Amino acid sequence: MNYRKIFCIKLVVILLLCSCKKEQFESNPVLENEKSNITVATDKQVEKMVTTFYKSYLEEFSNQDLKESERKLDSIKEKYCTKTLLDSISNEFENNELDYDPFIKGQDVSKDVINSLSVSKVEGSENKFKVNYLDKFSDDKVVILVTVIDENGSFKISYLK
Repeated sequence: MNYRKIFCIKLVVILLLCSCKKEQFESNPVLENEKSNITVATDKQVEKMVTTFYKSYLEEFSNQDLKESERKLDSIKEKYCTKTLLDSISNEFENNELDYDPFIKGQDVSKDVINSLSVSKVEGSENKFKVNYLDKFSDDKVVILVTVIDENGSFKISYLK
């Protein structure tokens, strides 16, 4: 008999706690709508930034003047990527863990790929974007997953996959 009373009391307490949490986490539809509009605007800004980065990067990567191109590519990467990402990539190159350019997932690319470049948000993620382009050499679709963060008020690429 004592176990029944204890069980009933625990059940009532659990139900009360669950109902309290439910009210606490209910969202205001007006605020949700405002938040989603801000998110959509931010997503568009990030898509534009990633597209600008890739167009600049691909354009310069296909430049024939290697010294000039390398200097400009470094400048582009510094502008659009976090220092942590660049240090990580540099470390992988130095340790022979990487033998291709992770920004393009290859060793070579032509300027023509810019025409097939597209950037879109990965559904269900907060800060991941998918970069696609068609590699004219192999006729393969190249997909690069990019993570973007807000670093001191500007968007920066922080991770590539």
